[in-house]
Amino acid sequence: MLSLTVKINTSAAKIFLGNARKRLLVVLADRINLGIMSASHVKVAAKAVVKTALKEPLKGHLKVAYLGPEGTFSHLVALWRYPKKPGLPCATITEVFHAVRSGAAEMGIVPIENSSGGTITETVDLLIEQAGHLAITEELALDVRLALLGRAGTPFAKLRSVYSHVMPLRHHREWIREHLPNVSMVESSSTADAAKKAALSATSAALAAPGAAALYGLSILKFPVRPEAVNVTHFFVITSAGHGSTALSPKARCKTAIVAALPQASGSLHRFLGPFARAGVNLCRIVSRPVPGQPETYVFYLEVEGSPEEARVKKALAGARRLSVRLEIPGSYPTRPRYRSPAP
Repeated sequence: MLSLTVKINTSAAKIFLGNARKRLLVVLADRINLGIMSASHVKVAAKAVVKTALKEPLKGHLKVAYLGPEGTFSHLVALWRYPKKPGLPCATITEVFHAVRSGAAEMGIVPIENSSGGTITETVDLLIEQAGHLAITEELALDVRLALLGRAGTPFAKLRSVYSHVMPLRHHREWIREHLPNVSMVESSSTADAAKKAALSATSAALAAPGAAALYGLSILKFPVRPEAVNVTHFFVITSAGHGSTALSPKARCKTAIVAALPQASGSLHRFLGPFARAGVNLCRIVSRPVPGQPETYVFYLEVEGSPEEARVKKALAGARRLSVRLEIPGSYPTRPRYRSPAP
């Protein structure tokens, strides 16, 4: 097959990494081989592609993927953190990772932990799976305050189902049992999806962000649902591994994520953690996850305080690496101040 070569500068080369324009150049090359276009005509067309690329960068590389649909807390955080970047709502956390990996989005925002419901294992599994391909660049946090949404004027006694994501349902289980004893709790992929489903029935409600009410034609039946309870969700900003990381200020609170596979031997985890303890490096999170297709085999996801640029962290990582079968660092990143959910 004839190889089509067009001289372009460095900026254009970076833009050409977009899959859509790559495919267009391949089509042009095919047309030479099929005799549909002459080489001179294809050369003109290819130069036009480059010229357009220089004037208008790929839109996908400007988007922020988030767990959608519109109205989720992930969407809210995306709007606050990146107000000038268009959003790309995704149906699942897995789709957010795929959007970033494929280049459909420049970055993604995914939940990693809720203070009441615990670690989001789907996010952890994907961080382990995509280590080396995607990187964590920031940690964001949101003080979550949920509203009970339903059709205007619906009394609690008439409600028969409450939709929400699994984490809010866990956090509000006792409140629901006390105040809505006749309802069934139904899991949804997100709080906004819960609002969409609740809007379909007069006897349904949703635990969601108060802003979702206007988006899906609902009213706020109660806000906040549990004003006395602190409920914080943490999020990661993820990008392609080669995209570049957020600059780490010496004064910023930083964390480092670690993926480690350890020898199948007694005491291997204890020995692995030793270098961090001896170096005075605080462990923030540790999660054990099974390796697909390998029964009774596990990989560990950990987070420690500090950056590998710090001598003590660097020393601890070097010691831990020697005691592991595999050790990767999905990211070293700053943690930003917590956002607070707005009142309706």
